[in-house]
Amino acid sequence: MRITSLNPNPIAEVPYLNAGRGAGDFYEDRLPILEGTVNALPEGVAAILATGDLQFRERFEDSTGGPLRLLGEVLPDRLREEILPKFDLPDGEVGVCLAGDFYTVPALDSRGGSGDVTAVWEAFIEVFDWVAGVAGNHDTFGSSVKPRAWMQHLKNVHYLDGDCARRGELKLGGVGGIVGNRRKPQRKTESDYLKALESVLSQSPDILLMHDGPNGSEKQRGSRSIRETIEQASPQLIIRGHAHWHDPLATLDNGTQVLNVDARLVVLRTG
Repeated sequence: MRITSLNPNPIAEVPYLNAGRGAGDFYEDRLPILEGTVNALPEGVAAILATGDLQFRERFEDSTGGPLRLLGEVLPDRLREEILPKFDLPDGEVGVCLAGDFYTVPALDSRGGSGDVTAVWEAFIEVFDWVAGVAGNHDTFGSSVKPRAWMQHLKNVHYLDGDCARRGELKLGGVGGIVGNRRKPQRKTESDYLKALESVLSQSPDILLMHDGPNGSEKQRGSRSIRETIEQASPQLIIRGHAHWHDPLATLDNGTQVLNVDARLVVLRTG
């Protein structure tokens, strides 16, 4: 699967509240919804949605009167009701690829907090035909660093970390978290991270999901060691988050495409 075009102009935007660096310092921003075309999708799949790093909350005027929900909790319904009809998609499944980091603190007064993103995964599972994803370094699932057992046993959910899963003709692989101190959630030593990556690459996934990932150009931040490992295997398409790129698409020297979905959502469909 290769991306043949990616429109940099959003087809829609979803407003949200972004955390500031002190009490009352939050502000409103917008999530861009981009449209990309791919050369092919598996039979029966109408579109694949890819997103990550939604470390935001809904606006007060959009809330139900309780605590502000994470943006990822409310986004699936808005996509189904307001945004996807704009794309005039053919009949078929709509799948979702999650690149991790869906939490921000309830008070919106600091950044970098970690917390439970189970409700985000549940919301996407409820609305769409299937969900595949990895954990970000700010994600927990209740008191665990992995999803609850019931979620892992659902047929339409694929939590990936050093392994692959099949969705019909589509093979999805994933490596979650980042390189770092193993005493902190969702972190691996560089050796363990690269070993997990090599294991996934050896299975030749059609899409490789990552939270952190390879660097692209000079302004497209990422890991050089991850890139070097990837360039030895030449996967077709990587979807990653963690570091925001102004230009969301890169092509590595070996032809591998890297789609950055940090703080954006991309709808991939055939042209």
